[in-house]
Amino acid sequence: MPRVLIAIAIGLAIWWVTTRIIRMLATLPDEPDPGDVTETIEHYRCSTCGTELTVTVRSNTEVNPPRHCRDEMTAVWRP
Repeated sequence: MPRVLIAIAIGLAIWWVTTRIIRMLATLPDEPDPGDVTETIEHYRCSTCGTELTVTVRSNTEVNPPRHCRDEMTAVWRP
């Protein structure tokens, strides 16, 4: 009898954890406030091979330059 109770307890625990994870994955994150979001267009160039990249970012945080050819790309000014 104790083995049956332990098996039921483990089964319920697995069920509870699984449903919590599924609910967490199913909920969408909150939408950002449009007043706090700014669109920034950044241009980068790889100093090794010359590849150019344009990145559009929608946030107020600082943008880290992407990496290409295992080096950080340098920011390029475009009018």
